[in-house]
Amino acid sequence: MKNTSVLLHGANEYLISKKILEIRDNIEPVDLMDVNFVQIDAKSSSIDEIINACCTVPFMTNYRVVLVNFLSDLIKSDKSYDWKSLSDQISNFPESTFVIFRENELNKTDSVFKFLADSVTESNFENFKYPELLEWAKTRFDNLGVIIDSKALALLVESVGSDLRLLDSEIQKLSMYKPSEMITAKDIDDLVAYVKEQSIFKLVDSAIDGNITHSLNLVRSLIDSGQSVTFIKRMIERQVRLVLMVKSLKSQGLNSAQIGPKISLFGYPLQKTLELESRLTELRLVNMYQMILDSEIRERKGEMSEELSFELLIYELAV
Repeated sequence: MKNTSVLLHGANEYLISKKILEIRDNIEPVDLMDVNFVQIDAKSSSIDEIINACCTVPFMTNYRVVLVNFLSDLIKSDKSYDWKSLSDQISNFPESTFVIFRENELNKTDSVFKFLADSVTESNFENFKYPELLEWAKTRFDNLGVIIDSKALALLVESVGSDLRLLDSEIQKLSMYKPSEMITAKDIDDLVAYVKEQSIFKLVDSAIDGNITHSLNLVRSLIDSGQSVTFIKRMIERQVRLVLMVKSLKSQGLNSAQIGPKISLFGYPLQKTLELESRLTELRLVNMYQMILDSEIRERKGEMSEELSFELLIYELAV
C-alpha cells in the first residue's frame, strides 16, 4: 500500500472514530491487526518517538497504522524542535506506513496546519446540521431494516441532538424494541429519556416564574411517569448548564444557527434553551447552579431526605 498520511479533525468525534476504524480494519491478516495498530498520545511523547514509530515497518501484514493523537499539544509545548522540517520527515515515511493525525476542532491558523503543510490529506468532520442528522438517522434505521414514522424520526433527532454516538445507541435500542413494526412518536416518548426534557423545560419555566404549585405538580407528574428525583434534578442541572453555554457562545459572537451544533441541540430543545437564555441573567443561572449543589450537599450530609431536599430546591429556584 502506498504511504499515506491523513489529518482528521473536527467536532464530530463519532465520525472521526469510525474513519480511524475503517482504516485500521484494512490491515491484513486480521489476527495481526492489533500488533500493527499503534496509538500515540503526542502530549506525553517526544517527536523522535513519534517519527520512530512511523518509520517502523509492519510485522507480517500489508501495512501498519500509526495513530497520533493531538500533535498540536506537542507543537505548543516543544519549542526546541524544528517543526518546519516535519513535512519532509513525513515524506520519508515508508510506503507501508499509514499515519493518522487526529485533532479536535481546528482553524486554518493553527500551527498543525502550517507544519503538516501538503504532506497530509485533510478531512474535516463537523457536526451535522438538522437535515443531515435526519438523513443520517433514517439511513441507520434503513440499514437495520426498521421502519420509523417521519414524525417519530423528527422527535428522536430533536430530542437527542447531534451526538451521533448517543443517537446511534437510541436507534439500536428502538430497533430491538420494534424490529418488525413501524416505530411511532409514542414509542419515542416511552423509550427515549431525552424526550422528557420537554417536561423539564416546563418545570424550569414554571420555577423561574415563581409558580411553585405548578412546579411541584409537574414534578409529581414526572415521578408518576417513572422518573426519579435524581433524574429530574440532573435534567434541571443539565438545562442550566446548557443555558450558561449559550450565553458564553453568544458573547463570542455566534448566532442561533451556529450555537445549535455546538451544544448538540436542534428544534424544540434549542428553541427553549435560547428562550431561557434571553430571560435569565448569568448571575441568576450561577445562583441556580449553586442551589442544585447545595441540595446535593444537604442530602449527602443527611440533613434532609432526597425528596424533601428537592422540594426545597424547587422553592429556592422560584425565588
